[in-house]
Amino acid sequence: MEYNFRPQWRPWFFQMRQIPACARCGNRHRQTFCFAASKKCFNLHHVGHYARMCVFRPNQEIQKCKDVTQTKLKSKSQKDRDSRRIKEYFDSKSLTRSLPFANLRDSAFKSCLDSTSILKCELTCVKQKLSLEQKKGESQTDEIFNLREKLRHFQSVSVENEKLRADVLRLQENQKRQSVNMDNCQNHVKHINDLELYLQRKIDFIFEIQQKYEEMVTEKRQLFNENSILHFKEDDYYKQIRELSIKLKASESEKEQLRSTLNQTTVYQNQNRNLQSQFGYFR
Repeated sequence: MEYNFRPQWRPWFFQMRQIPACARCGNRHRQTFCFAASKKCFNLHHVGHYARMCVFRPNQEIQKCKDVTQTKLKSKSQKDRDSRRIKEYFDSKSLTRSLPFANLRDSAFKSCLDSTSILKCELTCVKQKLSLEQKKGESQTDEIFNLREKLRHFQSVSVENEKLRADVLRLQENQKRQSVNMDNCQNHVKHINDLELYLQRKIDFIFEIQQKYEEMVTEKRQLFNENSILHFKEDDYYKQIRELSIKLKASESEKEQLRSTLNQTTVYQNQNRNLQSQFGYFR
């Protein structure tokens, strides 16, 4: 039994040992990729087969009846768009089709054949890390904004404390002028001491907040530097991808040259064999 693992949209009508006819061009060839896949049909104006292998019947031949539904013709821009998409698809799949196991129907295995799949995974990881760093930076900016609001509040409190100090000084001057009793003076002194302690605590708290603010600013600078380093790495990955694509194109050209040289050597060997057989017959 002879098994053929081609898809069902490439049929042939005779079970023979000859190579079956291609459904795209009508010729018999052993190539996995047909040249008619990038050609446009003159009847259908679609890319993928020749006009001689087209089975489509145009709308002019269909009788305009109520029961028959007429197909809508696409515009020129839609046709160009479809042809562009088909060309891009076949260009992306040309490398995998040249392999001997390209006719397998396992989608997971075919996805592993793509050379850019690893680079895509790395790019997704880098993008996820960048998004996490951006979220951290946003949370830290919110904290810095809250600390600034607290600083403004404490600055207003310090202004009020300065006003209280001025009032205390005025009271002291008034006490000297009016010669108030000692008891009242002692009470005022205690109040002044309490205010000074309160002011000292506020000043210490403001100093601590300023230190925290400076620490947050330094951390933000470090995060910005890390983000810039990640952007540089991303640019390097893009450069590596471009270099790999250039190498792939060069390897494809080398493969085509090797195929042409192999075909020439086989033709030359066949000619030599024919000549040897002819000379042997004359002998």
